[in-house]
Amino acid sequence: MSPLTSLEVLITSGVAGVLGSMVGLGGGIFIVPVLSVFFGIPLKTAIAASAVGVIVNSITGTSVYLKHRLTNIRLALLMELTTTIGAVAGGLIVVSIAPEVLEIIFALALLGMGAAMFFRQRQSVPPVSDGPDPLRLRHVYFAPVRRIWETYIPQHLLPGMMVGTFAGLMSGMLGIGGGAVKVPVMNGIMRVPVKPAAGTSMFMVGITVSASAFVYYAHDLIDPSVTVPTVLGILVGSQFGVRLGRTLPAVYLVRILVVVLVYLAITLLLKSFGIQIPGT
Repeated sequence: MSPLTSLEVLITSGVAGVLGSMVGLGGGIFIVPVLSVFFGIPLKTAIAASAVGVIVNSITGTSVYLKHRLTNIRLALLMELTTTIGAVAGGLIVVSIAPEVLEIIFALALLGMGAAMFFRQRQSVPPVSDGPDPLRLRHVYFAPVRRIWETYIPQHLLPGMMVGTFAGLMSGMLGIGGGAVKVPVMNGIMRVPVKPAAGTSMFMVGITVSASAFVYYAHDLIDPSVTVPTVLGILVGSQFGVRLGRTLPAVYLVRILVVVLVYLAITLLLKSFGIQIPGT
């Protein structure tokens, strides 16, 4: 890849990092289809590059959440027992199936995430603070809005772990963190408050994607010329995106990003059927 193309990938990855971090999806969901459609990079190579970026982003983001005691490490490690299995399975599927089939799967995932963003409910499920805790998952965290220490006990661990397996599978197949699935599951099913759910998910993401990244590496899908600018772009862009997302109206932001997701899904579908896309 030429130096100019590397610079273009770096800038594009930065924009993807900004967009993804503003709504908590991560930059991979945007950069993977862009690399494939507009830069002509094989989709499997783009997925592998995104996965490495997710790992680096998880390391930097987790340090912040740990500082504020928003990461339930015991819960995360328990859920990773099944999530990692899903991630390895997803990685093996990626290296086994035809690129055209993978493009269709990725496009459908983009449409699904766009629909989830558009229709998702804004209310958080209240936590459970008292009761039995046989696995000692009780966690105390500092609620920044109310400025008090709060306690919660995760509920329904088995259903949460089962859905977590699906999140790991999608993460391994798409090269994304899976936080878009894990956070709603922990909040809606397991009654974990949103902030700790996000912090715990950020910690889990690094472990989950590392499992599938080993599969990509073993099959020579990690190309440094693509991976390095992609990782740097997502890492820098996500830092700006978090700050920018706090200043923009959420309603308009979600609508814009839904349009982007649908557009990328359509371009991937067209590419999978061999239809020439204008501008590519």
